[in-house]
Amino acid sequence: MVDFGKAFTYIFDDENWFDKLIVPVLVSLIPFIGQITLLGYVLRTVKNVAEGVAEPLPTFKFGEDLGRGFRYLLIGLVYALPIIILGLLVFIPVRISETSSWVLPTILGILLGGLGLAYALLMFLFQPIMTANFAVKDTFASAFEFKEFIRRFRNNITAWLLVLAGLIVASFIAPLGGIFFFIGALITGAYTQFMVAHLQGQAYAASEVKQ
Repeated sequence: MVDFGKAFTYIFDDENWFDKLIVPVLVSLIPFIGQITLLGYVLRTVKNVAEGVAEPLPTFKFGEDLGRGFRYLLIGLVYALPIIILGLLVFIPVRISETSSWVLPTILGILLGGLGLAYALLMFLFQPIMTANFAVKDTFASAFEFKEFIRRFRNNITAWLLVLAGLIVASFIAPLGGIFFFIGALITGAYTQFMVAHLQGQAYAASEVKQ
């Protein structure tokens, strides 16, 4: 069972939450490298939640977190390839329209757009499961265990729908910090990442695949 409310408060249940978070959050200010490192730290939080660690916020380890975050970035690039390819294929209807009627280019454009939308929806649905699976196993291959993703989703659909709900809530919370300029956006952005991380870890544990 996923405790939705716990994801909003667990950070502050750790007496050392400030000491644990201040460094990774400040490191995230470093262009590019900082965000990747924070991502790696968040992934370790997912792992701790999934494994039932009482205080899931880990101790910051720059090298380990950077490496984990970088591996996840590479995985993200692999998943982005279909969208990149579809984007390039969009130019085909444009070239066809230069030498033929509008009918064929329009049909091709609709088909490509439909494929892109379907892929985006699949990614929205399964990315939380993929992320949690990678966070726990920390192998490149674990990000592509599609059969396990489907089994976990079927095993506890409600848990993963709550993660998706958390992502939607996070999309509203994250920009609120902008009211207090850059530092506010930094805090709310990091907070929502940890919130979603807790939900992902809970859902992963709640959807443990029964062999």
